[in-house]
Amino acid sequence: MRERSLRLSLFDAFLCSLMIGAGETYLPAYSLSIGMGEIFAGILSTLPIVSGAFLQLITPRGLQRIRSHKNWVVASATLQALTFIPLIYFSATKAPNFWMLFLILSLYWGSGFAAGPAWNYWMGRLVQVEEGSRYFAKRARVSQFGILLGLIGGGVALHNNVEIGPFSSVFTMLFVFAFACRLVSSFILSSQYFDPAWNKEPKLGFRASWKVFWANKSKRQFFFYLAPFQAAVFVSSPFVTPYMLAQVKMDYGAYMTAIGVLFIGKILTLTLIDRFRQSASGFNLLVFGAGAIVPLPAMWAVSSDMYFIFFLQFISGMAWAFVEVGLSLIFFKDIKHDEKVPMLTVYNLLNSLAIILGTYIGGKVLWVFGEKVSSYYAVFILGSLVRGAGFYPLYRYVRNHLGNSERLGEGLSTEKAS
Repeated sequence: MRERSLRLSLFDAFLCSLMIGAGETYLPAYSLSIGMGEIFAGILSTLPIVSGAFLQLITPRGLQRIRSHKNWVVASATLQALTFIPLIYFSATKAPNFWMLFLILSLYWGSGFAAGPAWNYWMGRLVQVEEGSRYFAKRARVSQFGILLGLIGGGVALHNNVEIGPFSSVFTMLFVFAFACRLVSSFILSSQYFDPAWNKEPKLGFRASWKVFWANKSKRQFFFYLAPFQAAVFVSSPFVTPYMLAQVKMDYGAYMTAIGVLFIGKILTLTLIDRFRQSASGFNLLVFGAGAIVPLPAMWAVSSDMYFIFFLQFISGMAWAFVEVGLSLIFFKDIKHDEKVPMLTVYNLLNSLAIILGTYIGGKVLWVFGEKVSSYYAVFILGSLVRGAGFYPLYRYVRNHLGNSERLGEGLSTEKAS
């Protein structure tokens, strides 16, 4: 049962990634296409993530009522699929207003975030610790391939203005495809094994979750050092898509290529990481990747040449692969099973606050100086500066508390999966 469930989880990852590649990735492009404006397109790519993170604060209480991590994950995945239905309607008929689109995307991100802590708890029980690094590296490669496939299919359809059957808008077709992928993904999740005995976890509300988070000094300090760096990341990252589409004037084919090479960089790097997974901890991978992404925003101000942008995206994908795998290993190996839901619930909240701060700073610069190339360059250079300021204390903290160990201090312990 366990082996079958792990295979099914790979199919779930692939289908969910197709949804991301063909649906989620093109949401900023969709908002620009209906006249939302460059700053609003950037805000819509991040601010709903924040409201979604606040919505997921109901996860501990929701688990308490549903009494099953599996059922909660399946319900959350199904709700996320259903959020594409209003997008299908609006893309086929008329453009939604800003607040309607904001609400839809908030529900999309909220359901995704709500599934995360319970899914991590579930997979922590399903995957043995000794096979965790290898399995999650494989799952990450499957995910990146799915995103790349969905991205290419969506980009080709948009570039060639493909219309199939009743679909009067290419975006309508993409949203229908994303809806179907996530719906089947939720069915696959419902087919995976979950031992009812795993539900014997303390039932915690948000206040109790915060107490669990605050009680462990090492974890608390790590996340408090990580949050400012994540805020720095979002000073510039939400505005890359508006820059490429509105300032560089990329068509959908070039935009697809730019996003595609980023995921190619990730896939190749994930293969590399898999080769030395036994000798590197999640914290080492995170610090290496975080350091590598510090100068990248400023590089956007060097040139707007298409091939330079492709190269920059490829390098960015390589760096982000280290960050994402590092965080995945930290969540899986260095947080105990009974702490996963409360810890990740609080982490998502801290991350959302960081996104608010970073996006506000970058958006404010564009708002004050206007939607022009020089303003974007200012945002990108500022992005690198604040990333450097956020990275240094994170690096010092990890190095001071990690050493050569795979744990962060005595508070981070690895519990063998049952």
